[in-house]
Amino acid sequence: MNTKKNLLCSIIIRTKNEEKWINRCLNKIAEQTYKNFEIIIVDNFSEDSTINIVQKYKKKIDIKITYLKNYLPGLALNKGIRKSKGDYICMLSAHCIPKNKNWLKYLVNAIEEKKNIAGVYGRQEPMNFTSNDDKRDLFTVFGLDKKIQIKDSFFHNANSIIKKSCWNEVNFDEKLTNIEDRLWAQEILKKNYILIYDPKPSVFHYHGIHQSK
Repeated sequence: MNTKKNLLCSIIIRTKNEEKWINRCLNKIAEQTYKNFEIIIVDNFSEDSTINIVQKYKKKIDIKITYLKNYLPGLALNKGIRKSKGDYICMLSAHCIPKNKNWLKYLVNAIEEKKNIAGVYGRQEPMNFTSNDDKRDLFTVFGLDKKIQIKDSFFHNANSIIKKSCWNEVNFDEKLTNIEDRLWAQEILKKNYILIYDPKPSVFHYHGIHQSK
């Protein structure tokens, strides 16, 4: 399916001392074939060179930076989304590296397939130095088969896209320390939306969702 609407996509990236990864992450985003996007960095007052690296990309791509002192995952996402202009909200971990130049196009294509799709999450693949436990974790959770989820509320914000209109109906919980994505998914399914897992918009991620237990 080809993207027809070409709607603005706001990419929310939460950062805290991500100097090792943020350059690779932003470089891959800058190369994307889907060009109608903005990036919003929600930084937890990094003490390394994360923000200096982000600043260098401002001449290449549309990047905004906002800061959050008392970090909680849902709070950080909501803060970034409130500053966004996009019809689509893409959430990407600062240490996730899009696998190819069509990553964002694949996410947008997937969410545009049906009107009742609220969100899509993509594949996460290990890096060559990823631990065996984390490799097993990623291969088990993020397989090669596409899934349509009507009751299954698993969702993962490290590599995902949602419709902003759906976020307007259900914000992320701002008090949780984790699984804010799964609770959001649980609530959005109650409103008769569906979720999609699509392996095509893949990223490299050095650790699994259980982070070596």
